[in-house]
Amino acid sequence: GDAHLPRAELDVSGGIDSATMLHLLSRAIGPEQVTAVYTGISSSEGSLARARAAAQSCGVSLIEVEMTDVFDTLLAKVITALGDAGYDRSSVERHIEHDPTVLGSYRSCLRAPVGRGINRMTGGGLRHGTGNECEDRFLRFYQKGGDGEVDSNPIAMLSKGEVFQLARALHVPRAILEAVPSPDLHGIGEAHNDEDELAALYGVRWTYSKVDPDTGDYTFVGSIERMSRLLDEGAVEDAVFGEDPLDDTKLAKLVERGLGRTFRGFEYDEVHDLILSSRGIERMTRHKWNPNCPSLGDRGDLLAASLLTNELPEL
Repeated sequence: GDAHLPRAELDVSGGIDSATMLHLLSRAIGPEQVTAVYTGISSSEGSLARARAAAQSCGVSLIEVEMTDVFDTLLAKVITALGDAGYDRSSVERHIEHDPTVLGSYRSCLRAPVGRGINRMTGGGLRHGTGNECEDRFLRFYQKGGDGEVDSNPIAMLSKGEVFQLARALHVPRAILEAVPSPDLHGIGEAHNDEDELAALYGVRWTYSKVDPDTGDYTFVGSIERMSRLLDEGAVEDAVFGEDPLDDTKLAKLVERGLGRTFRGFEYDEVHDLILSSRGIERMTRHKWNPNCPSLGDRGDLLAASLLTNELPEL
């Protein structure tokens, strides 16, 4: 591409986004030019099996690095160092136990330099991200120094449902198409899934779209994609993400617009809470936004080429 680098590096998780990216990269530059890295830290057997299946299905060699012992040793050293510095070790341990995302983000941050280092060791290339629109647009549901520590996010303009459809067209293995979306960072496998974590973080039900693996048709349109399509109307995005206070009159107009557009079939209070949540989340996650981490064009380009549509199915 424009970077004039023949190689690429990708962290492979066993999920649909990284599997889709792995297939796209292997087609674009050849499987022998792709450095694919799976880093296990108390990871599930299922995630490793799916990562292997993704790599095998597109002819890419998977580099497997098991780091559970390294992580456990480092964590023990860090907690000891905190105690030596005067922190209450028991309080630190209680905080970690109460909030499992603390260690989840730590695992994500440790994986990033492993992938970056292996990239350099194998000739160097762009380190690609796997974030889709449903995670990156306003939720910015990624770890800034972890899975967000990348050079590009090629599929960031595609919703989760559209990624599923693309994966199906690329012949990503069915086990990956049917897996519950999970970063596998705390808990094991489906015990840590994205939708439950989003609900716990933000107090409303942010959901992904779902696609039938046999037909490629949508079976469910998630609330994240509905909000994203509503935000495609410029005035709405300005109102939700703008700096002006969102008074009751403006909010009511946004809710009514949503009910008449992308949130048909929802209750008023549901849309009201989702709009307020999206506004709060966008403010909370602005520090993560990186304009130097581009996608492959933007959504408008793909719409103009009739490769995407903003019209959601009636379900």
